[in-house]
Amino acid sequence: MKKILTYIMIIALPTSIFAIGGLGLSVNSSTFSVDAGSSDLMVEGLKVGSFSYEGFENGGGLGGYLYLDIIPIVDLDIEYNFVGQVYNFTFENAVTSSQTQEFAFLAGSMFITIQKPVFDLGIPFLAKAKLYGGLGMNKNASTPMVNQEMLEAVFGGATNLENGEYDYDAVTEYLSDNLVETTGFHFDAGVFFKVLTFSGAVYYRQVIVEDVIPGNSGFGSMNFRLGLGI
Repeated sequence: MKKILTYIMIIALPTSIFAIGGLGLSVNSSTFSVDAGSSDLMVEGLKVGSFSYEGFENGGGLGGYLYLDIIPIVDLDIEYNFVGQVYNFTFENAVTSSQTQEFAFLAGSMFITIQKPVFDLGIPFLAKAKLYGGLGMNKNASTPMVNQEMLEAVFGGATNLENGEYDYDAVTEYLSDNLVETTGFHFDAGVFFKVLTFSGAVYYRQVIVEDVIPGNSGFGSMNFRLGLGI
């Protein structure tokens, strides 16, 4: 029994003494709602077609993180993650009869957060945990929802909307090439833990930013991460 405890202490002590942070992977489940939309395609006051998209809710994604606890009093956390969801888009004009296909909504974000431990809880030599809160800034890029101006660009002008051929690949490529870029703020709170050489966290994040999620001024997410101490 003494040999086992000694072995555990040998592994754990270097980690607790020399660890300056950690890195790893994260998963997220984001909460939001995007309303359905529809519009007639109008050219010189005449309807030449229409388009619509279904509403969708929530999304999931993956990411990666790096945190550093070498700064006195507070920790620095940097995370990149992606969230996505699918929805149906319908288009019709004189040559395309009500064609419905699946589109993808995607958003990528970088979060830079200053975190402050609130309460520590530990099991000597084996594990430690702490409750924390954080505040920071974020940069985001997300795919927009289709509007007539975008379709005019894809079709080569408004005059082609009535008799032009609908190209799914061209529309989705246009969305990918014309991302909505935004900057905002966020706050988070959760439980950070270390077990021997492993580190992780379970936390909630509230993001305050316009139009990362179309028509929304922010969104929330539950997150889980797991990685290695460095």
